[in-house]
Amino acid sequence: MIDKIMSSPQRALITLLSAWMLAIIHQYLFYGNELGVSYPIFVILFYVFMYLFARDRMRSFKFIDAFVAGLVLLLSLTFLFYDNELLRVLNFLVVPGVVILHMTYLMGRKRKQWWEIGLIGTAIDHVLPQAIRHWGTVAAIAVRAGGRGMGKSQKTVVFKVFIGLVASLPILIVVIALLSSADGVFDQYLAGFPEWLNQLAFTPGIPRIIWIVIVGIVLFGYVWGFVQPMQYEAEKRENAHWKNGAASTSITRNHMQEVSAVNPATEGQFTNKITPEPERPPVHQEAFRLDPIIVGTMLIVINFVYVLFVLVQFSYLFGAGEGHLPVELSYAEYARSGFVELILVTGINFFILIVALQYTRPSGKAGSIVHQVLLLILVSCSAIMLYSAFMRLNLYEQAYGYTYIRFLVHAFMIFLALLLLIAGLRIRYTSIPLIRWYIVLALTAYVAVNYVGMDKRIAELNIERYHQTGNIDATYLASLSADAVPLLREFALEEYPDLKREMLEHQAYLDMDTSDRSWPSYNVARHRAELEMSKLRTE
Repeated sequence: MIDKIMSSPQRALITLLSAWMLAIIHQYLFYGNELGVSYPIFVILFYVFMYLFARDRMRSFKFIDAFVAGLVLLLSLTFLFYDNELLRVLNFLVVPGVVILHMTYLMGRKRKQWWEIGLIGTAIDHVLPQAIRHWGTVAAIAVRAGGRGMGKSQKTVVFKVFIGLVASLPILIVVIALLSSADGVFDQYLAGFPEWLNQLAFTPGIPRIIWIVIVGIVLFGYVWGFVQPMQYEAEKRENAHWKNGAASTSITRNHMQEVSAVNPATEGQFTNKITPEPERPPVHQEAFRLDPIIVGTMLIVINFVYVLFVLVQFSYLFGAGEGHLPVELSYAEYARSGFVELILVTGINFFILIVALQYTRPSGKAGSIVHQVLLLILVSCSAIMLYSAFMRLNLYEQAYGYTYIRFLVHAFMIFLALLLLIAGLRIRYTSIPLIRWYIVLALTAYVAVNYVGMDKRIAELNIERYHQTGNIDATYLASLSADAVPLLREFALEEYPDLKREMLEHQAYLDMDTSDRSWPSYNVARHRAELEMSKLRTE
């Protein structure tokens, strides 16, 4: 069936109708509904839609494609399983971005590798120029489908009339609004139209129809931009120049062969003169590389400062957790002092590491050893700085409790530690593709943060701190998302009754009333939290 669609002369029409069917599903799932189970359902349907109607543009399926598809599915499922507002907003932006990049890698007109920065430019090209270019194709398909009995000239006229009507519509709306404001008599005249015209904009079905039409056109334009991509003039000139050069060479060789055949007496001598030069391999411009001596000098100077800083840190770093702080520093002051600066320095060190590993010209054996030692010192100092920042944040959390920002900073520091580990391995094993490993690790870490259950973990840590210190911020705990409600209810009933009042007062924030929600908005965490809150009200 799919092969028949690919080869059908009506492929464009079938694709357009399917895009509008998907748009109908889109408005049913999302119009007037909160995001829930609807999100993963639509993501799966979108992948199916792209596969069905642009399959002939797909490159061979590889492991990275399965990895990215699985990552997209996991992130979209968070709208079903979790209720953290921050992560929902981030995923609402991240999932479409990853899907667009994945589609571009699979089907893009430029066959970029998934780790190349140029893939982003190609993705933007497909989202904007390539897709928008085919909005007019929708009108052409409609005219062609509706005018089967018309002649070519008649179809052209109908198409131009349609374009004129569409183009004049927004101008007409603005002009009528201005004229109505300028002249009361004209406004009264317009008010005399039949009542159904006056209420047309308020008819419930009209916004849905507009939604379906717009989304259908956008979906068709996007998929058709892969099926029939536009070639830019600069690319056409470049291809024409290459083809003309090849044709000219071919004509010259054929002409010389004819001349050689006409003069057989001098065949050998002539042939020696016109024997073409052996083909030269294509000239590749050498990538930019830094001089190893310059890089080595920079590393020596930077490492000297870092080693000095680390030695000073050792005087109190490992004793701080036991109460041996620097003179006149409290826990809070120690935790706050230099935390942001240490994170920024670690980020600068990553930039230095990437430049030194990826863009430094190779040197001799001795130079390579020195280069590796300097980089290992840099990695080691960065690790100690990271550990110092980690300890400072730990002390601050013990003093003031656990929050979203502190949790995410902890997760980010663990991520940086893993990046340092990969950098250390890359120094020893030069065949490791650093950028690719970093991309895979970043995507994996982001999914892990989504599935670790941030709200529940924050609640657990604050309850554990309460057991140790007797201090707790009940108002903040009550403000956590629905993910933490079951644990908080149990804690409120068994150990901290004041939390029950805070949770009941904050119920409006948690938005537990699901009586008006349809099934596309279903969310596991909210449903479970609603049951727990109904029990809490009766207990």
